[in-house]
Amino acid sequence: MRLARAGIDVLVVDSNAAHVAVLNTVGLELNGVRTRLHAVTPDELRATDVDVVLLAVRSKATEQALQPVIATGAHVISLQNGLNEDKIAELIGPERTIGCVVGFGATWIEDGRISLDAEGPLTMGRLDGSTDPRLAESHQLLNNAFPTRITGNIRGALWGKMLVNSVTVLGALAGMLTGELLAMQERRSVVARIVAEGIAVADSEGVVLGKVFGVVATDWVEKSDEALSRFAENFGAIRSVTWRDFEIGRPTEIDAVTGEIVRRGARNNVPTPLSAAVYEMLREIEAGHRPPDIGNLEPLSSRSHPG
Repeated sequence: MRLARAGIDVLVVDSNAAHVAVLNTVGLELNGVRTRLHAVTPDELRATDVDVVLLAVRSKATEQALQPVIATGAHVISLQNGLNEDKIAELIGPERTIGCVVGFGATWIEDGRISLDAEGPLTMGRLDGSTDPRLAESHQLLNNAFPTRITGNIRGALWGKMLVNSVTVLGALAGMLTGELLAMQERRSVVARIVAEGIAVADSEGVVLGKVFGVVATDWVEKSDEALSRFAENFGAIRSVTWRDFEIGRPTEIDAVTGEIVRRGARNNVPTPLSAAVYEMLREIEAGHRPPDIGNLEPLSSRSHPG
C-alpha cells in the first residue's frame, strides 16, 4: 500500500480471490485508510511482468509461490517468518535471493482490511553478506514503505526475528497480547529461558547473533528481564498472528518457528525442553485439542525452575 502511494507500480498476487476482488474495487484498508491496488490470483499472473518479488507467503507455500518466477530474472525479497532463504536460493540462485527481516507488526482482519499494530524497520541483505547494485535498488524500493537498512549479517538478523517470534507465539498459547504476556516477572522468566534455548541453537548453527531484544546475545541471562520489559512497552499491543490463525481456523507457522528451533536443537544436540513443550501445546491447539489459555503457561513455569 505504501509503495503504491509512493508511485511504484505494484502488483499484488494472492490466492484468496475474494481478497483480490476487494483490492481491485474498493481497495485495501490499512488503519482506516483505503488504497486501490492492482491484484490478481496466481492463475492470472504473467511472470514476464515481474521484476522484484516481495514474498510474504507462509513458509510452507514458498516453493509453490515461486514457481511462476523461477525461470525469470526476478529477484526475490523474502518478507517471511522463519528461515526460508536457503530454500529460495536453491530454487532461483543465491544471486537473486535477498533476505529481509520485518520489524513491524500487522494483523489481517478480513478481506481487504489490515491493521498495523506496531511500526518497525526492515533489515535486508544477501546470504553471503555481499553488496551489489541490485541490493541497493531493493533497499531504495523498500525504503518507500518502511525505514530500511542493509546488513552484512542477514542470517544473524533472521535468527533474531526467529527469537522474537518464539516469544510472540506464546501470546497465542496463553490467549493474550504480548504486553499482557510479559507484564509479570514470573512469565518473563519463562520467556527468557525459551529465548536462551533459541540463542543456544543459533550458536550451534554457527550464527553470529547481534542484539536480541536490544541486548547483546552473550549478555542475555543477566539483562533479559530488562530487555523483555522494554519490549513489552514498545510492542505490547502486538497480537500474535498465530492466535489469529487459531481463531479463524487457518494453518499456522508454528512448525517454521518454534518447531524449527526444536528440530535444529535436536540435530545439534542442544536441549530445548521449554520450546519443545510450547511446540507440543501449540500443535494441540491447532488440532482443536486444547484452547488458548493462560493456564497453558503453568507447566512451563514449573519447568523453568531447575530442581
